[in-house]
This record gives sequence, C-alpha cells and structure tokens, in this order.
Amino acid sequence: LVLLSMARPPQQHTEKLLEKLRERVPGLVLRTTFISGFPGESEQAHRNVVEFAERIGFERMGAFAYSEEEGTPAAEMPEQIDGEIRQQRRDELSALAQQMAEAYADSRVGTEIDVLIDSVGAMPLMDGETEEDALADGVGDGVVAVARSMSEAPDIDPVIFVESSADPSVPPLEAGQLRRVRITGRVVTELEAELVA
Repeated sequence: LVLLSMARPPQQHTEKLLEKLRERVPGLVLRTTFISGFPGESEQAHRNVVEFAERIGFERMGAFAYSEEEGTPAAEMPEQIDGEIRQQRRDELSALAQQMAEAYADSRVGTEIDVLIDSVGAMPLMDGETEEDALADGVGDGVVAVARSMSEAPDIDPVIFVESSADPSVPPLEAGQLRRVRITGRVVTELEAELVA
C-alpha cells in the first residue's frame, strides 16, 4: 500500500524486472535509493523493504528519512511516522547499503577492468613516511591517479586509486586516459589498483 500511495509500481513488478536484468546483463550494477518512514509505512512494510534490498543485493544503495514538504499530498496524509522511527529505519537501510557496497568491492578484488583516469597527483604518504621511503618501497614513482570504471558515477560513488608503474615501458598516467588495471585491494569501499596497460 505504501508504494501505491507514492504512485510507484508494485514490488513484484520491480523484482521481476530486476531479476530479468541480472540474467541478461553481465556485470550489471544496480543503484537505488529508499525513503524510510513514508506516511503509513508499518514495521512490516519496512521489514519487507530490508528483505527486498538483501534479496536483490544492490551494488549502490542509499536511504533517506521521509520529511514533510509543505504543499505536497504526502504531507497531508494520515499516519505520519515519528521522526525518530524514520531515522532508525534509515540507519538500518544505510548500514545494509554499506555492507553490500563492501561486499561488492570485495568481489572486484583480483579482477581486471578498464578505468577512466580523472586526475593524477602525488601519492599520499603514511604517517612518518618520507617521499624517499615511499619510492624505496617500489611503489612506482610516487604518483597515484583517481579513476572510475563504468560502475562508478562521478562525484557520487567510491573511486579507484591507481598506482603508477615502476616499469619505464609503461606510459605515465594522465587525466582523460582509459587504462587497464587490476584491482588489488579495497579500503572500506574505495578500490586500489595497479596498471596492467
């Protein structure tokens, strides 16, 4: 009923469509955002949203708490949900989104992908480390690029940090390049990668 009151299609329709897309599009990255605490949302309706999100396994997911906007039909609806409950439900969905984003990042470690180099700069130093120490560690020439693949939206999603290569035959990193990388690790949901080509 909540979806109907929001003028959204029934959940079964959406779920069938997403299942078809997963079957037909290899490497599909699904993104969604949920509203928590829309007027009339029962605890069971919230549980259904959580279970739906877990079943689908969105790679990119967000959640926000509903807020009344003056002059909108929803602001005039009965059964407004207490603000604290809205926040709790949003927090639960946000925690699930974080878990799914980390699992997605883990699934990419060891894969090779093409990335777009957005920017290039000096590699940040660890606490107490000098530039000489970093270069002696054999990590390229101390240059790191910020990149994204077709799975990352600019300015929204985690980024991919690409280390420059110590191999002089590998062309240097430049903004605007498309480069092949191997994902070597993750820090929370940000990825680390090395150049392949």
